[in-house]
Amino acid sequence: MKTFARILIAGLGAAALAGTASAQAPYPTRPVRIIVPAPAGSGPDVLARLYAEQLGRSLGQPFTVENKAGASGNIGAEFVAKAPHDGYRVLYAYNQIPTMNPHLFSRLGYSMVRDLAPVTQTLSTAYVLLGNNDLPAHDLAGVIDYARKNPGKVAYASYGPGTASHLGFELIQDRAKVQMLHVPYKQGMVADVMGGQVAMLFEPFPSGVPLVKSGKVQGLAVTSEKRVADLPNVPAMNEAVPGLNLTGWQGVWVTAGTPAEVIAKLNAEFARITRTPEMQKRIADLASTPMTSSPQEMAAAIERESEQWGRIIKARHISMD
Repeated sequence: MKTFARILIAGLGAAALAGTASAQAPYPTRPVRIIVPAPAGSGPDVLARLYAEQLGRSLGQPFTVENKAGASGNIGAEFVAKAPHDGYRVLYAYNQIPTMNPHLFSRLGYSMVRDLAPVTQTLSTAYVLLGNNDLPAHDLAGVIDYARKNPGKVAYASYGPGTASHLGFELIQDRAKVQMLHVPYKQGMVADVMGGQVAMLFEPFPSGVPLVKSGKVQGLAVTSEKRVADLPNVPAMNEAVPGLNLTGWQGVWVTAGTPAEVIAKLNAEFARITRTPEMQKRIADLASTPMTSSPQEMAAAIERESEQWGRIIKARHISMD
């Protein structure tokens, strides 16, 4: 059995023992804080606030959202990791934190595996690979061919080193055995792609799909496993490179050692809310797909993705230290 699975099972066992001791006090008996390691108004923040409102109604206690952004999500994650293991500090976050950050930062003050317990996933989302209209390639297969003929000259933009928008291109280069030029940005990269200063970028569906439909950029690929209805003529990445996809997801964690019945209650409530027509529509409006999972399924997804990104990050010598 893998180390990750052993840690998860041990954590669930400890949670079960703690749960026995606290069975007399039904959860929650006081307000619960949902910590979002992203700015107010961001995608995770919007969803966390929707869940908080519904959780407060169904569980009879206020669920309040607090934003603790910074350090690629590590500030908020560590804040929950070091909380009392009672379920009153909940992390609503995204997959890059447990699957990429442990490989990008060598001096994290917490461990997503050791210090945080998975509760459930809530949604998955994909990206659109956008290209300048003057790029002499019209899909990912063409980009790969063009990059092979022009090694190191095809420039792509990202939201910064170590972000999903950067690592997605590192994954393409690794799988396709091509070399491209990374140009990190803090802002303004969409305008520079449209203007031809850089050739490509990955953009989340909510902002990327309208850009393609407007004709301001090309849609070179979608990162989902299949083509999507909004962009039926844009191929999936794995049509060019079998097995290649890049999807993100959001999910919920609590501090490791939280009683098992608290984790089960949160899992059930988040799943119930996710399945409501209102939440299904709100998630779809964000060009994302609702999803639910057990703590064990979420842990397995983290382990699988962590192995993939760890290999890429090590092979490409990427570090955020």
